[in-house]
Amino acid sequence: FKNIFIAYQRNKRGRNDFTDEELQTCMVNQPPGAPNLSLLSFFGAFHGRTMAALACTHSKAIHKLDFPSVDWPIAHFPHYEYPLEENSRANAEEDRKCLEEVADLMEKYEKKGRPVAGIIVEPIQSEGGDNEASPQFFQGLQTIAKDHQAALLIDEVQTGGGLTGKMWCLEHFNLPSPPDIVTFSKKMQLGGFYHSTEMRPPQPYRV
Repeated sequence: FKNIFIAYQRNKRGRNDFTDEELQTCMVNQPPGAPNLSLLSFFGAFHGRTMAALACTHSKAIHKLDFPSVDWPIAHFPHYEYPLEENSRANAEEDRKCLEEVADLMEKYEKKGRPVAGIIVEPIQSEGGDNEASPQFFQGLQTIAKDHQAALLIDEVQTGGGLTGKMWCLEHFNLPSPPDIVTFSKKMQLGGFYHSTEMRPPQPYRV
C-alpha cells in the first residue's frame, strides 16, 4: 500500500522532493503530508488482518469487529450464473454492472476529496466464497485504474504458486500490461511483492 500511495503522490507533485508543510503535517497525521487518499476493494475480499489490509477485507464480520477503520470505497465482485456456457449473456452483464460501479466509485471518491490511489483485488475470492471473474472483468478493471492514474494490485497470496495451472492466476487474464503490484505469501514460504518500476520510491528508507 505504501508504494501505491508514494507513487500516486509523486505523480501528483510532479517532483521527488517535499515541501516543509508536508514534512511537518505528516508528523501529526494531517494533510497535505498525510493525504486523504483511498484504496478500492471488493465485497467478499480477504487481504489480511493488519489495520490497512483489514480496511480492504470484507469477508467475515468477526475479522473487523471493534477495530477503527477508514472511509475507503468497496465495490461488488462479479457473481456468475453456472454453467458458464449457458449464461454468457447474463455473466457479461454482471461484469458490466460491477465495472460500472467501480468507475462510479472512483469518480465519487475523487469528488469527496479522497481520491482512489489504487485498486486491490484477488484473482479468485477464496475466503469470500470461491468467486471467480472473467478475463474481461480484470481487463476492464485495469483500464479503469489506468484512466484514473491509479495502481492495480493483484493479491495472489491464495492463488499464486501454480494452483490454477499457471504460476500466477493473473496469467489467465491476458492483461494488456502487467499489474503494478503482485503480492504473494503462505505457500511461497515467505511474503513479498513484485512491482513495476513506477512503484519504486526514489528515496531510501520509505517502505
